[in-house]
Amino acid sequence: MTVPSLAGRVRDALRRIGLRLPDAAPPRVAADAAPSLDDAPLDVLAAKVMFSHLRNRQQKLGPPPTAFGHLDAPQTELLIRAMVAAVNAEGPMDDAGERGLRAALASFGLQAEAHGFVAGAMAHPVPLEGLLRQVRDPHVASLFYAASLAAANKHGDVSRAYLAYLAARLRLPEHTLARLHSQFGFGAG
Repeated sequence: MTVPSLAGRVRDALRRIGLRLPDAAPPRVAADAAPSLDDAPLDVLAAKVMFSHLRNRQQKLGPPPTAFGHLDAPQTELLIRAMVAAVNAEGPMDDAGERGLRAALASFGLQAEAHGFVAGAMAHPVPLEGLLRQVRDPHVASLFYAASLAAANKHGDVSRAYLAYLAARLRLPEHTLARLHSQFGFGAG
């Protein structure tokens, strides 16, 4: 009779509570084997693993989508222009739009030297199509959307339509959109 390894026993405990992990090899426990008292600690461990997984499933590796510090200057400028485009989606920028833009910029931790560029970006906005051509990878796409989401009027119908269009053009996955919407307090309706 072979004794299953600890990994096999944990996999079996996870299976008993309903969480299935990909098997490298079929389990070594006979189908008619009933859980024993010796399996109770493993069942507790399996439950903790499952609940931790469920609680943290939205987390992703890599830099958080709310900081520009890890980006180079051209990427930072692209995201500032994305914010300006999002504010301008509802029409020419007014005082409230400018205040919202500056608050969004501050929330992303921009340094004071970027504010000179911001004034120029507000005075001479770039069309959205030109900005979208500069987005070359999924990480920058999620940052572009996050920057736009932070600056946009989340309650305006035009801004909501703009953000939906932007998400479609950037081909953002649903889980990324859900994470960003949750992070920036953007409801579905």
